[in-house]
Amino acid sequence: MAKSETKSKRTLLWTSTTYFGEGLPWSFLHQLATEFLTAIGSSKSVISSTSGFHLAVTFKFLWSPLVDLFGRKRTWLWVMQLLVGLGMLAIAGIAESRSMKLFWIAASVLAVMHAIHDIACDGFYMQALDRNEQTAYAGSRNAAFRAAMLTGKSGLVVLAGLTGWLWGFGMAGALMLLVATVNAIILPDPPAVHPQDAAPDHPTVPKRVAFVDAYRSFITQPQVLLVVSFMFVHRLGDIMMFAMATPMLKDIGIQTTQRGILTSFGYIGFMIGAVVAGGFLKRYGLQRCLVPMTYLQNFAIPLYILLPILKPTFWGVLPVTVTEQVASGIGTAANTVFLLQRCRAAFSASHFAMATIIVSLAITFSGWISGPINEKVGHPWFFFIAFLASVPSLILVHVVPKTPVERAPAAAP
Repeated sequence: MAKSETKSKRTLLWTSTTYFGEGLPWSFLHQLATEFLTAIGSSKSVISSTSGFHLAVTFKFLWSPLVDLFGRKRTWLWVMQLLVGLGMLAIAGIAESRSMKLFWIAASVLAVMHAIHDIACDGFYMQALDRNEQTAYAGSRNAAFRAAMLTGKSGLVVLAGLTGWLWGFGMAGALMLLVATVNAIILPDPPAVHPQDAAPDHPTVPKRVAFVDAYRSFITQPQVLLVVSFMFVHRLGDIMMFAMATPMLKDIGIQTTQRGILTSFGYIGFMIGAVVAGGFLKRYGLQRCLVPMTYLQNFAIPLYILLPILKPTFWGVLPVTVTEQVASGIGTAANTVFLLQRCRAAFSASHFAMATIIVSLAITFSGWISGPINEKVGHPWFFFIAFLASVPSLILVHVVPKTPVERAPAAAP
């Protein structure tokens, strides 16, 4: 087997396992926790409080420079996976005891560890891979994240329903510990260069100065207002559509079990779209792909306008769901590469965290307004409004910078 082929397979393995490890804690906090609280009879207001766990991800940019400035991203990555896995096991025991105060405390701590792991995971991805490789594996990493969500939402919830939440939460912890063990062994070992490390002919930069420079270097990039605006609106319509998809499906008669099946097929469609998009991005580059992929993503939204009007059966909804999720996977892959290209190598973890906070704000904003809008105008008009929310991205995509903010160093051989 050629050396390059062996390296490609190993890269596919570690990028997939690390992003599975990034998706599983998200599923644990936002899907499994919601199902657990529903199962034990918690109120809707209590159940919706799980959205507060997302605040840790939203504000991770506040401490993201620490991952760049101290230690090695490789070590941060697998150690945080280990700690997250142990935290999941602890919550499994707490859930069994039904000590809800401890549950919320432990889950909040887990959310912070999950956010730190996100920073390390994204930073290491950019440190270990060159620009071409980052683009090539953008689809597979998004697919791995969705595979983790599918594992949590489907497999682990079913396991919990059959055996109890000790096993449902506990199996998540066991999987996370397995991921940590695998990554501690297989992760590559690129040179660890910190932003405060000066060139041989320059004095060392104090960590305090480097910490501040992480923020300064992001907000002073060329055309920053255009870049940030596009980051915010790129998936706004798609996120709004997804926020109200489940209530709409329930209202047209799609039952819980059927929605679960739709979710599984939808995730598979998303993964296919993301992987295929990754291949096109590698071959043709973001400059040629960002515009058509953004249009594909957003022009799938109007399909959902027809569902509440026509009220099709399960078999009529299935192709619409899969088509929309394939388009969403394509758009997400393009979005990921765009975010990666706006990060400077010296502050890879910090800059990606700052970029994802903008996307996170779009998710929070769209989720907050979707319910009230839907209640006021009804499903068909809501999905039309969701499509209108995508129009700014269809305009900005033509003028936003599509080349990297800087040339990244090549990955280690």
